Amino acid sequence: MLHIFTAILSVYLALRLVVPLRLNFFLKVLLSGIILLCGMKLLLLHLTFGSLTPELSRNVIISTGILHGALVLLTVFCLARDILSIALRLLRKIFPGLCTWGPRLSNAQWAAGLLVIALLLSALSVRQAVRVPDMQRLSLTLDRLPKNLDGLRIVHLSDTHVSATFPKEWVQAIVTKINALNPDLVVITGDIADGQVALRAKDMAPLAQLRAPLGVFSCAGNHEYYWGFQEWMQQSRQLNITPLQNTHIVLRTKGERLVLAGLTDEAGKRYGLPGPDLRAALNNAPEDAVRILLAHRPQLVAQSAQANVDLQLSGHTHGGQIVGMNYFVRLFNNGFLSGLYRMQNTLLYISNGAGLWAGFPSRLCVPSEITELTLRAG
Repeated sequence: MLHIFTAILSVYLALRLVVPLRLNFFLKVLLSGIILLCGMKLLLLHLTFGSLTPELSRNVIISTGILHGALVLLTVFCLARDILSIALRLLRKIFPGLCTWGPRLSNAQWAAGLLVIALLLSALSVRQAVRVPDMQRLSLTLDRLPKNLDGLRIVHLSDTHVSATFPKEWVQAIVTKINALNPDLVVITGDIADGQVALRAKDMAPLAQLRAPLGVFSCAGNHEYYWGFQEWMQQSRQLNITPLQNTHIVLRTKGERLVLAGLTDEAGKRYGLPGPDLRAALNNAPEDAVRILLAHRPQLVAQSAQANVDLQLSGHTHGGQIVGMNYFVRLFNNGFLSGLYRMQNTLLYISNGAGLWAGFPSRLCVPSEITELTLRAG
């Protein structure tokens, strides 16, 4: 379905941008072919390498990402231009002589101008996507948090998608940032890597350096299942990251108890593995202790509220990645996108993520993040 959609957009763009140009037939076919190739990038990668995100060099991924992103932006620009043109024609019919101002550009000038803008914005968006994320700091007040735990600091890392796009050096920079904070607890809410364990082990190695008195824990995202779920769970343990799969652990600090639970992901069902089970995750968990839940997808927050979860930490949405896409991302995530939400007595924090899937390496006005959460007693 994705490939059909991108093919339609590519044909539309060729018809609106290339066909009207005063060029010979051969050049029009050539330019239209380039547009189609850029638009069908994912399909071509799949047909050529057997994967939507093959093991290509970082520079190749970034370069193709810029071209693919520019095509998406060009399509948006052309759609906006067509809609505006239709609106202006209607206004001129209703109010003759109105809206006749403005420069009159040739098709070639329009095409060149839009192309330059799209390429510049796409290059900026890819640069924003692959950089080391900044630290986002937030204080959260939990009504049931004991006063002894006031000021407890949690670093929330999500959607690192460690890959050729986000290699060892990038991971090391993130680990250095986190350890400099001396957090009490580090949690990772899924989509830790893309690729087979054997290919990613070297890039993942710096994660073993993460340090926190209460430990480093994770829950599964959908991408762990694509590359061998059990292998990735074992790899996490070797990196001193404890995966919580529909289970919980009771952490003890300063004479108080803290329940930390984690879920599997909905994607597991497609592979004959257990899906998220909040009841199992909290089975026999002390009722009087603060409950923190790691769930890759935010949609389960309604269940969390019913289960007296105080704080749910999630990722998955990438914050929409590009301004304007947030409306569509919300549709597929029960209205949730990014940042802090409240449902009854449960707080939900959704991280924009540190990395993203290399198939579309773009961020525009939606920055990546590492999140430091300071818990405050209510």
